[in-house]
Amino acid sequence: MKNIIIIGLKLTIICAVAASTLGFIDVITAPKIERNKEIALQEALSVINKTGTPGQEEFVTGNRNLLSYYPVILPDGEINSYILRLVGEGYGGDLIILANFEKNGTLIASALLEHQETPGLGDAAANLSYYTKFIGKGSDTPIPVRKTQLSQADADAIGGATATFVGIANALVYGSEFVKKIGE
Repeated sequence: MKNIIIIGLKLTIICAVAASTLGFIDVITAPKIERNKEIALQEALSVINKTGTPGQEEFVTGNRNLLSYYPVILPDGEINSYILRLVGEGYGGDLIILANFEKNGTLIASALLEHQETPGLGDAAANLSYYTKFIGKGSDTPIPVRKTQLSQADADAIGGATATFVGIANALVYGSEFVKKIGE
């Protein structure tokens, strides 16, 4: 019985030291992680926005698909487009997508901000060229949500990352519909 208590105390001490160390590391790294996310967001905004100046970010609460959006304002004060921070559901978890839409719902540009997709498969969506299959769609031409709606080359490029493709496509469809409603 005495050995069990000693082993239990040792395990308790080990767990306490490990938990304290992890907590300490989290306190130190959390601000840097947030700063890096903000830098990535600003870089992505500059890449996908070529049409005006992003206005004040509007946060959306209680919506699983949309975190926030920015109106993109022309020098004359007119809203030209909207940049949305969307959430898609990928194979490895949530996909945080930044997308710029014209007021009629047509996708101008898009970029993947955060993901946990499989390296070599789903993480190909982090490349800006991945979004060429979606650009210019959303108003008159629907955004493709199935491989059968793509050219053979685009369908082959997706390969085994169908869940990533569908997650991004569904998020972009949601974004297009959202912009059509607020752009009226």
